[in-house]
Amino acid sequence: MTVEILGRTFTLKGSMSPESLQAVAREVDAQLRELQQAFSTRPLSDLAILAALNLAYECLESKEGYQQLQTEIETRSRQLIQILEASDSSFLPGP
Repeated sequence: MTVEILGRTFTLKGSMSPESLQAVAREVDAQLRELQQAFSTRPLSDLAILAALNLAYECLESKEGYQQLQTEIETRSRQLIQILEASDSSFLPGP
């Protein structure tokens, strides 16, 4: 499959769907264009490194957010299990 980034065509192969590959290419293109406007005198290699750093940072933020959500879900699940266990024992007939 081919994608276009900054007017250059790249042929890509991978396990991603064509739609996902296009979305990734659009994101890289958008990052590079934004950096190109902000730093028009910098060489493309510098812009590519800055774009990679920006995208890696976004990825890291997403992973950290996911881990926080996972921890919160586990905590709430344990709390709900404790509540359910406590309510089950309150319905048991006494001796």
